[in-house]
Amino acid sequence: MPSLKKPCKVNFKNILLLGVFLGSSVIWATPLVPMNKAFNSLMELIPFLSSEPKFTEKENEKFISTQLKEMNDAFKTAKHDSLLKQDIFAPSMEAIRTELHSAEEAFREGKKNYAWWRIRTITSQCMSCHTRLPENHSSSFQDGSRLINPTKFSDPYHLGIAQLIVRQYPEAKASFTKTIDESLIKKDFKNILLPLKQILLIQTKVFKDASQMLKVIEFYEKKKGISLSDREVMRSWKNRLKVWATGPFAKWKRISVDQEAETFINTVMKPLFKNNNLYVGKHDVDLLMAQGLLSNFLFENPEAGKAPDALYWIGISEKFLERENFFGPGELFFKECIVRYPKNPIAKECFDEYKESIEFNFSGSRGTDIPPEIKKELEKLESLIKQ
Repeated sequence: MPSLKKPCKVNFKNILLLGVFLGSSVIWATPLVPMNKAFNSLMELIPFLSSEPKFTEKENEKFISTQLKEMNDAFKTAKHDSLLKQDIFAPSMEAIRTELHSAEEAFREGKKNYAWWRIRTITSQCMSCHTRLPENHSSSFQDGSRLINPTKFSDPYHLGIAQLIVRQYPEAKASFTKTIDESLIKKDFKNILLPLKQILLIQTKVFKDASQMLKVIEFYEKKKGISLSDREVMRSWKNRLKVWATGPFAKWKRISVDQEAETFINTVMKPLFKNNNLYVGKHDVDLLMAQGLLSNFLFENPEAGKAPDALYWIGISEKFLERENFFGPGELFFKECIVRYPKNPIAKECFDEYKESIEFNFSGSRGTDIPPEIKKELEKLESLIKQ
């Protein structure tokens, strides 16, 4: 299976914006449930996650250390409901606690670059998991979601992200639409795709409604002032949406059993990766739809025979979509595949993809510099496959 070469590194602009408006406690009423307390601390750290030098500066050490401790303490008492605990790749509380403990300990020991990478991974995991659950399922933010005060947000895009996190999808879509409309009125077209991508994520990954998204694209692509490059992106989305709305993929509304999962992987996923056309973003729609379908399949069938295959294909989809500024911790799906199914043949492919992601994340002008802790983790994962 072809792997990613050198895509652009994930842009933390969206996540940074998240910190701007969720970092302040005035947005949330009190008392907060433990999960909201944990995420308030996480939001305080977000501005530092877009800059490794800022994260490692001595003057920020006390503040970051305090936030890591508060977030770690909050997650110790946070709980997910019983259904979510059965998900093969739920936002596993145990996994998050392990990641947080590792990050806090590393930071305390002066291994700040390792702690920085761990917290970035957790941030991406949280956003991804809250958008991959079936749309009618509650989240651990369900109490906090009722406490969002729209009047606290001067920017509808920021409000939309907050609503997206707490799974208020219709409200989030309305906020992103308002963002686009205001940009058109102001003739400010430079970031027009950013809110449109969030609507695309909601309509495809969450609702799996290509027809409705088609209407959205067809409405906006004709607006004057939108750049040729942005129109081309919209056109590519529209072409793939038609395939899912009325074309050969329209039959895929749900994956319920292993045989359906196998057919979906063979007829939809594998052909997408035969050529390198994924590098130019023409198949964002396909990858988002696939994520939603396969994630729901795993959620409803945690012990499915095709679970390791689903983990691999979700992981590789997220790996590509990170380049397009969609939230997604693809590495964690690969890791879950290896740990849970080390004897399955696809575990080797998951390891290769995971290793490549790590090497890319820690590569720079001076070469590849992987922290010792992560090297040990890679060695441990590889040993599981070889046993």
